[in-house]
Amino acid sequence: MKPAKVITICHRKGGVGKSTATLNLAYSLSLLGYRVLIIDLDDQGNTTSSISGCIQTDLSISDLLLNEELELDDVTVSTGCKNIWMVGASENLSGALKHLGSEVGGHLVLKEKLSKAEKYDICLIDNSPSLNILNINSFCASDFLFIPLSSKYFSLQGLSQTLSTYNKVKNRLNPTLKLLGMAFVIHDRRNTLANEIVAKVRGQYPALIFNTMIGVNIRIEEAQVNKQSILTYCPEDRGAAQYMALGKEIAGRIQAAETSKQKEAAYG
Repeated sequence: MKPAKVITICHRKGGVGKSTATLNLAYSLSLLGYRVLIIDLDDQGNTTSSISGCIQTDLSISDLLLNEELELDDVTVSTGCKNIWMVGASENLSGALKHLGSEVGGHLVLKEKLSKAEKYDICLIDNSPSLNILNINSFCASDFLFIPLSSKYFSLQGLSQTLSTYNKVKNRLNPTLKLLGMAFVIHDRRNTLANEIVAKVRGQYPALIFNTMIGVNIRIEEAQVNKQSILTYCPEDRGAAQYMALGKEIAGRIQAAETSKQKEAAYG
């Protein structure tokens, strides 16, 4: 079996719907038949707290990163949803930050832990907006980067910072890392400025923007408060349809990248 395709979900600004996107994309990909592992690497733990039905465990992502003897299976729990598992966040991530920062090769610990993640097809890693050794671990462990966007002005500044981090990691630490793309996961199409921002980003990065946009939707927020994905909370809602469409686009790009990689290997 092949290791999971690992996707870092990251944006250097908060409030762009990163954790919400992680949650709902996990569910959409699971409904497409993929076995999905979620890793919550954000000390706020929003993704962890948004999923009900998890089997309780005292172990978290911090334990995995700090304890050399622990394996991925030791800290992974069932979410109660078919095809979705999770490694939860921890309040002790500050301890992991300090430890990894002083460890030789500390930026590669998560990559080592995920090298045997053969039970899953896709692993989604939710990150904090801060740039630290945890984020670098995520980038180094990943095959792809997915950037969630909000159609607000300050989201563009965070996008520039995120792309800068991506280019530095790719050039210095993980040359196989690919930018899977970026999608607007919070967009108010009634807002003229928001539409101008979408047009600007599409014009600047035409090949990277996913076609699907997630509209501003109170039902998506309600679902998260009720510890559910919009796809289970209100499957007939437009938000559920939008996240399913985005999940299909993401799966398609992963498959296309894999096909391209196989062709390159075949032709040397």
